[in-house]
Amino acid sequence: MKKDPINLNQVNKLKSSNPILILLSVLPGTFLSHFSAGVVNIALPTLSVYFNASVGTTQWIVTGYLLMVMLFLPIMGNLSDKYGKRKIHNIGYLLFGSGLVLSAISYSLEFLIAARLIQGIGAAMLQSANMAIVTENYPEEKRGKALGIISTAVGVGAMLGPSAGGLMMNSFSWHTLFWVQVPIVVISFIMAVRFIPNDKKESKYSSLDYVGASLFGITITSAIFVLNKIGEGEVSIWLVPIVLLSILSYFMFRRWTKRQDDPFINMDLFLPPMVRAGSFIIVISYMATFAAMVVIPFYLQGILGVSASVSGLLLISYPLLLAVFGPISGTLSDKLGSYFVVHMGLLLMIGALVCLSLLSESSSLFTVTLFLCLLGVSMGVLTSPNYNLIIGDVSIHYLGIVTSTIALLRNFGMAIGTAVGVTFMNGFIDGSMTEWLQTGEQVEVQHVMTGIKSFFGFMTFLAAFSSIYLLIKNKRTKERGV
Repeated sequence: MKKDPINLNQVNKLKSSNPILILLSVLPGTFLSHFSAGVVNIALPTLSVYFNASVGTTQWIVTGYLLMVMLFLPIMGNLSDKYGKRKIHNIGYLLFGSGLVLSAISYSLEFLIAARLIQGIGAAMLQSANMAIVTENYPEEKRGKALGIISTAVGVGAMLGPSAGGLMMNSFSWHTLFWVQVPIVVISFIMAVRFIPNDKKESKYSSLDYVGASLFGITITSAIFVLNKIGEGEVSIWLVPIVLLSILSYFMFRRWTKRQDDPFINMDLFLPPMVRAGSFIIVISYMATFAAMVVIPFYLQGILGVSASVSGLLLISYPLLLAVFGPISGTLSDKLGSYFVVHMGLLLMIGALVCLSLLSESSSLFTVTLFLCLLGVSMGVLTSPNYNLIIGDVSIHYLGIVTSTIALLRNFGMAIGTAVGVTFMNGFIDGSMTEWLQTGEQVEVQHVMTGIKSFFGFMTFLAAFSSIYLLIKNKRTKERGV
């Protein structure tokens, strides 16, 4: 796929709004849509007692949200290109805010899950358009830094959720997790209406690919369902048909997509080698870091005996370092090139994951915090240059679709990572991690540590593979003169 020759600087001259105000209008939605993915995690035990339901059932408060984001991101990416990114983004604020209010006043678990589904659709609208809006309204020489700030908001939101949720749950009820976000959404919506300029819409309209959307939905939903069940320690023969359904739906989706002029997900976007490499890196990096935010609290509370509030404070070290290094890496990518900075980030992440795999029963809190800081630095350095690497290899006409696809890959990595992390911990002990935390049996400590070490070892392998994959794709890009 050839790059579009359109000069974005010429487009930017037509914009009347200050790019900084546009960025400030987009950032809160970017942050909150990812913050909401993890803020409820730490409240699941409380919600299980409150609604008298199992943890496996209440987990759909989180899983349902992520599924809606993944399912609707490609749809909203298409709609943003056809009807305007500004319109889709701003309606997303309204839907997201409505989901928050409905979640806060929920009187039953079913009502809460339904409210979270609505919130997830709103989050998909925000995430599908945010990077495209920023890319269109920033000159090329400053775009890397702006995308760095966006990626920082993404990472900080996703990783700050669990720790902030833990701190709020110590002093307030679970309803506060939703109410605290509402005023921010209201102010952000007003700013977005005022400062985000209208953008050019595609004049040709084509209907949505409902068959492709359905096949994609079946594939993702069944895969996540199976992973969640495995993560809960429920491995049985009845999961096999669901696995087969997921695999069959995937191949049917690929086959159907190739025959469509306007498919649900445009697979041609992944033809450029660097887009493929960057997409794989997104999945692996978010899989590793989001899962780490699930695994580390088990280690801190179960192995080191640290309280939930102290664990929350320690976990904040990760998003803080990510927030500091995100904008810096964006500036570096503008000066040194995205490819070089992405490799730097991957090497730092490999080092951080190796360090985390060496944790023991006697590791100090300082050591754990240091390793988490290194992980935060690596994600801060890696993320925005990787986005720039992908977007720089795609036509401007596909901005809405490619940015929504990037967001889909992020959420996919987070959902898969959570399930894989819990699976590794549950796989080495008798029963489940939840039961072990309640009983505190000392005989299982070594098994728990084996699971934690194995998980970080596995993620180290995937991160190293990502680095090698990027090298190979870059070499092929140079050989083909792309």
